[in-house]
Amino acid sequence: MSVFGRALLVTGPESMLAERAVAERKAQALVQQPGADVNTVSADQLGDAILGEVVGGSLFSSHIVAVIEDVGATPTEVVDQLVAVAADPGPELCLILVHGGGNKGKGLIDKLKKAKVETVTVAAMKPWEVWKFAAAEAKRQRLRMTQEAAQALVDAVGSDLRTIVGAVSQLVADAEGDEIDVPLIRRYFAGRSEVTSFNVADAVMAGNPSVAMERLRWALGTGAPHVLVTSAMGSNFRAMGKYLEAQGRRMSDADLAKQLGIPFFKVKDYAKNARLWSTGGVARAIQLIAKADAEVKGAATDPDYALEAMVLGVLAERETRR
Repeated sequence: MSVFGRALLVTGPESMLAERAVAERKAQALVQQPGADVNTVSADQLGDAILGEVVGGSLFSSHIVAVIEDVGATPTEVVDQLVAVAADPGPELCLILVHGGGNKGKGLIDKLKKAKVETVTVAAMKPWEVWKFAAAEAKRQRLRMTQEAAQALVDAVGSDLRTIVGAVSQLVADAEGDEIDVPLIRRYFAGRSEVTSFNVADAVMAGNPSVAMERLRWALGTGAPHVLVTSAMGSNFRAMGKYLEAQGRRMSDADLAKQLGIPFFKVKDYAKNARLWSTGGVARAIQLIAKADAEVKGAATDPDYALEAMVLGVLAERETRR
């Protein structure tokens, strides 16, 4: 099916996925009409005349690929004209509209949807969904990646999708065979601060003082930012608080993972560690973590000591559980 004579609305806050959707539609258009002109403009620059220039043909090509970015910023006086063009682009126009989500330009977006403009939604990914994107990206590059490996990659590089795409590309080049596995990821990203920070938090939540302190000192010795340690601790203990609240409910592990904002396979770790913590103990631990977070952001003269005190203080809440 030709992409000319059609409009596409790409809407949502995940910019990397939006750019990919735009690039795919542009590529389809240029395959169908290699000589087509490509015009890209920000919507806030549109006026009656400018819109006509962007979507109209030129002396050199009758076919146009028009990309209008930040369409929510379209001037009020041009909205109806843009909607009319999107509803009936004409056989020589491939129109791509990009909207960053939210309420900006909501009236225009509602009109475009009412006009039945084809829409691709690129919503921000939930934390527990990011590993699926990593696995899908590996499959896109014709390699397999298990859930455990995908989550290990997310733990290593963070949840930014652009970073994950780049990391997968690097791993593809070094992978032996048709699979990206956990050992390869750990070799490739050894020493990444995000990994070491969560390793500290995991050891604290598991109630292991010697391992926790060893990992903390190793993390700080390899340059892990102090704020990443408090961030990882906060993430783990907020999830533990939610787990303790939901513990008595009849919920599947999948539903529980969504409620906690954690990967499915980590539910078993929370189930095992929950016996070490009370609701009150977790609440006090979160207060200690918040205090340490403020200290490492400037309130303390010795941020290393602030983190050590936090780890020991949180572990003491586990030890004094009532």
